[in-house]
Amino acid sequence: MVADIALDSLPSARTVIRELDTADKQPVLLMIRGRAGTGKSVLLNAVRSHLRDRGIPMTDSVHDDATDRAVLIADNVHRYSAVDLRNLCAAIESGRRSVVLATQPRPHDPRLRALSDIVSRHGRTVELRALGSADTASFARELGVAVSQPLALRIHQLTAGIPGGVVAALAAARTAPLETCVTAVDEAITAWTRSMLDAAEPELLDTLVIAATGTGLDATELTEVLGVDTATAHDLIDRARAGALVTDADLLLTPAVGPLRILLGDRRYVEVQRRLLAARLDAGLLRDCTALILAESGVVDSRLAEFLCRTAEKSGQPARYYAAAAAAGTPVESIALRWAEAAARAGDADTALRLAQPLLTADGIAATDLVAAVRICAAVLTRRGLVSRAAGLYTWLGPDRVGADWAPAAMVLTLAGETAGATRMAAAAQLWPPTEADAGARLIAGALHESLDPHGTGTAAAISALIQAGNTDTDDRYLPCSAVSIATLLCLGTGEPRRAGDALRRAAGRGAGTQLPVLTAWAALLGGDEQRAANTLAEVDIAALEPRDQLLAHALAVGLARRGGDHAALTRAWQAASPLFDELEADLLSLLPIGELWLAGLRLRDVRRIEPLVDAARGLLRKLGRAPAWTNLFHWYGVQAALADESPSDLLPHAHALKTAAAAGDQQAAALADAGRTWVLVLRGQVVAAEVQAAVSALAEFGLTWDAARLASEAALAVGDSATATTLLKLARSVRVRAQPVEQPLPAAQPLPQGTEQPAPRPPDTAALSDREREVAELVLLGLTYREIGARLYISAKTVEHHVARIRRRIGARSRSELLSMLRAMGHGSLLV
Repeated sequence: MVADIALDSLPSARTVIRELDTADKQPVLLMIRGRAGTGKSVLLNAVRSHLRDRGIPMTDSVHDDATDRAVLIADNVHRYSAVDLRNLCAAIESGRRSVVLATQPRPHDPRLRALSDIVSRHGRTVELRALGSADTASFARELGVAVSQPLALRIHQLTAGIPGGVVAALAAARTAPLETCVTAVDEAITAWTRSMLDAAEPELLDTLVIAATGTGLDATELTEVLGVDTATAHDLIDRARAGALVTDADLLLTPAVGPLRILLGDRRYVEVQRRLLAARLDAGLLRDCTALILAESGVVDSRLAEFLCRTAEKSGQPARYYAAAAAAGTPVESIALRWAEAAARAGDADTALRLAQPLLTADGIAATDLVAAVRICAAVLTRRGLVSRAAGLYTWLGPDRVGADWAPAAMVLTLAGETAGATRMAAAAQLWPPTEADAGARLIAGALHESLDPHGTGTAAAISALIQAGNTDTDDRYLPCSAVSIATLLCLGTGEPRRAGDALRRAAGRGAGTQLPVLTAWAALLGGDEQRAANTLAEVDIAALEPRDQLLAHALAVGLARRGGDHAALTRAWQAASPLFDELEADLLSLLPIGELWLAGLRLRDVRRIEPLVDAARGLLRKLGRAPAWTNLFHWYGVQAALADESPSDLLPHAHALKTAAAAGDQQAAALADAGRTWVLVLRGQVVAAEVQAAVSALAEFGLTWDAARLASEAALAVGDSATATTLLKLARSVRVRAQPVEQPLPAAQPLPQGTEQPAPRPPDTAALSDREREVAELVLLGLTYREIGARLYISAKTVEHHVARIRRRIGARSRSELLSMLRAMGHGSLLV
C-alpha cells in the first residue's frame, strides 16, 4: 500500500531528485532514514526511475566495482552484515561514486552510528518522519481521497501518522460507503498492524507487549523481563522504535494490541505482563495507568489488586480502577460500596445498583455501610423517576438509623411529597456536626423544605440556597438530584427563566452535569427564545440521559412543536415520549414536563396515554397541600388543559388552588388566576382590552411569554372592534419581540484578579496541539514526571515543563487535575488502552 504514496507528499523528495541530477558529474551521497512505513523504499524507487531516465547506470551491490560511474543504491542498510557495512563505508570513503542508501534509525548499533558519521562528513541525511495531525487531510487530498476533518484526525490517532498506515486507511475510505466508512477505516488499520506483526520475531513481539502497557522501553527492565542480555535489549528497543507500530512516546498503537494478543496467545501475552508487573513492583516504579492496563489485560495478582484499590479514589476515574481491582483478584464484597459510589458518580447507574442492592440484605453489614447503600440505591431510583421506591427505602431505614445521611433522605422524601417523613429525617440534623463534606446536601434539603412554604415567602431564599449548593464542590457523594437542577426547575416554576439561565451558565462554567443542556433549553423556551431552545436540544443525546432527564427532554421537544404549530413534529415528539409514561412516577421535579405533555396529549386527542401520570401528579399535589412555588405552574397547565378540553368542571380545582394561593399573598398565583379568568371571558367573547392587557403583561412578567402572546391573539380574534383588535395584535407581537435575546449570554464566571486592574485575559487557544505537544500530553496522562518524559523524548525536563505550560495555556486549564480531564476529553490518552 505504501507504493501508492504520491512522491510529492514525501518530505525532501524533490530535493533528493534534484541533487541526483549531478550524479554523473560529481559524487552524491544521500542517506534516507526513517521508520518502517515512512516511504523509504518508495523514494528509492523514484531515485532509480530518475537515474534510469537520465541514462545513469546503477547497482544494488556493494561488491560491484565494474564502474565507478554506477550509482550505488542500498536499501535496508540496517539489515546488512558486518562485511557489507564495511564495504559500504569503504565505497563512501573512496569518494569515487555516488551512493544513495536507506536505513531505519538504530541509535544503539555502533556500526550504523559509524556509517551515519561518515555520511554526515561527506553527504547529507534525509529524515522521513510521520505525518503531523494537521497533515493527514492534505496528504489524503494529494492521493485523491477526500476525508472529513474528524475522520482525518481519527486516522492520525490510530496510526500515529505513519504514512503506510495512513495509506491503508485512505484506501479503505476511498471505496467504502459513507455510512460504513469509519468501520472500514478501523478494519483496514487493524489489518495493516496485523501485517506488520506477522513479520516480527518472537522476542520483538514480547517487546511490543511491554510497549502496549505504556511503561516505556528500558534496556535494564527488558533484560529482567525477557531474560536477554543488555546488547540484545538495546537491539530490541531499536527495532521496536524503528517499526511502524510504536509511537515516539514508546506506546503501541491501539489497533495493534488485539492482533498482538491473538498472535502471541493469551498465556504468553499475560505472562510477559506478569513479569513486567513483578519488575515494576520490586523497583517501586508501578504507575497508576500501567497497573490499570495490566489488570484489564488479565493479570491477576494480589499486590496489583491492592495497588489499584489504594489509587482508585485519587485517579480521577475510580470506578474503572475498582473494576480493574476486582479483575485483579480483589473480592468484590470488600470494595462493593466504594465501587458502587464511584460507578454512580461516573453515570453507570446499572453497576451502582447491581453492587449496592445486595448490601441491603447482607449479613453483618456495618450500620454506616447500610446507610450508604440505601443512599446510592435511592439516588439511582430517584434519577430514574422511581421516587416512591426510593422514599420506601428511607422509610424502611427510618430516622433512627439514617444518621448523618438525614439530608439525602429528606431530599428524597420531599420530592415524593412525603413531607412528614422528611421532617422526621431532618430532626436528626441536630445530632450531627455541619461539616464541609455534607454542606451541599444540607443546603439542598433545607432549600427544598423552604420551597414548600404555603405562603411562597421562602421561595427566593430557597433558590439562593440551591445556587449556593451548586457552587459547593465538597460533597462528592452521589445524591438523588443536583442543586442546579432543582434551582432551575424552581426558577422556571416561579416565573424566573432569566435567573435560571444565569445559574445554568455558572454551572456550565464548572462543567457540571449532562442534564444542563436540557435545562438550558427549557430556560430558553420559557424565556421566549424558542430558536435557541431548539438549537440546544438538537445537540442533546436524549437516549444517554437519566430517565427523568429524558422526560424533560421529550417534553421540551413536545413544547417546541406545540408552540410552533407543527402537528407532524408534535406527533413525532409525542410518540418518542410515550414509552416513558409507563416507566416513571410523578415527583416535584417532573411536574413541569408532565404539564407540558398533558397539553400535547389533549392537542393530539391521546390524553388517555398520559392520564395515569397526570393523576399521579394530582395525587402528589394533594399530599403537598399548598406549596405554590411548585404547584402554581402545574395548576396553570391544568387551567390550559380545561380550556383546551372545554371542560369547566376540570378548570375549577385549578382555578380555586390559584385563587387560594393568591389570597395568601402569592403574586404569581394572583397573576395566573387573573389570566385564567380573563381567558375564560375571551373564549366567551367578553373581551375587555384593559383586562387582557393587564393579564398579558402579568403572564409575560412571570416568563409565560408564549401564553401571553397567545392570549392577546385570541382576544384580538374575539373582539369586534377592529381598532382594539389591531392594538391587541400589536401587543402580542411586542410581547414576543421583548422576549427575544438582545445580547449574547454572559461568559462563565472567572475568578477576579487580585490587586490593581489587569487587562482582560485572552481566551484560550483551542487549536489542535502540535505533534510534540501531543507526545508530551500522552506521557503526562501516563503520570510520568518531567524528567522521565524528557528522557523518553530526548529533551530536557525544563523543555517538557515549557511544553506542559504551553498546553495549559492553549486549552485554558487552570490546574493539573483540570489539565488531565481536558486532555482526556479532547481525545488524548487513546493510545494508552
